[in-house]
Amino acid sequence: MGSNIIFTDLDGTLIDFETYSPEVAAPLARDIAERGVPIVFCSSKSLEEQLALMDTIGLTVPCIIENGAGIYIPDSVDILDTLPAKQVKSGGRLIALGDSAEFIRRQIESVSKALDIDLKPYHGFSDSELSKITGLDEGGTRRARNRDFSETLTASLDAETWSNVNAAFQPMGLHCLSGGRFHTVTSIDCNKGRALKIVVDGFESSTGDRWHSIGIGDSANDFDMLDSADYPYLVQTPRGDWNEMGVDNLKRISAIGPEGWALAVQDALGLATV
Repeated sequence: MGSNIIFTDLDGTLIDFETYSPEVAAPLARDIAERGVPIVFCSSKSLEEQLALMDTIGLTVPCIIENGAGIYIPDSVDILDTLPAKQVKSGGRLIALGDSAEFIRRQIESVSKALDIDLKPYHGFSDSELSKITGLDEGGTRRARNRDFSETLTASLDAETWSNVNAAFQPMGLHCLSGGRFHTVTSIDCNKGRALKIVVDGFESSTGDRWHSIGIGDSANDFDMLDSADYPYLVQTPRGDWNEMGVDNLKRISAIGPEGWALAVQDALGLATV
């Protein structure tokens, strides 16, 4: 039957969309980790943000950062040790899958000029300005902007304009995806689904077992993760509905954010022996 591995989005899924609090889902997350079920964070968030969240919850887990542009493997997890990686000061390894943030920021400037649109990237604001935009405190804001392989755009544009923006990034080898709140620019060949498969392959190569991937998300930028997972779950938005998601075998959970996350985990772990 093999083993289970849970890939979870963060904002609006594991943590509350408005408060960024993990308190609803944290006890269950710790419980299943103690039972030996690996959890992998899978988010547009930076490594620094995800490490801070781990500290808050009391977990140390692998994470897919910046919409699949990098994979962090803590020292306690013995997978993917043959892939090139840089050492993280606080411990663990960071595997690059995409272009550098510096390159991406230069391309954002080019697209902004070409389309005459202020895309309002994170790096264009001071910490205090960005804090007002995101609702994060200044510490959270510094962690959010410390990105390795992507940049976040805070502009409020209509869907057609975002489509034009995305099209302008394509020849540069980049794309612009909508998250729960903002848009993120990453390398076009990077996505949560590709990173999920790399992590699953790493666990299978390390253990010799078959691993069943459980994916839990809430928004459009979770599509690739959910489409790649063996068991995909979609939780409700704060409006009490679901984002449109054309994923086979998708289970829609009738609960919002972290409450939905808990129900999805409970359901998924009934599919195979924990």
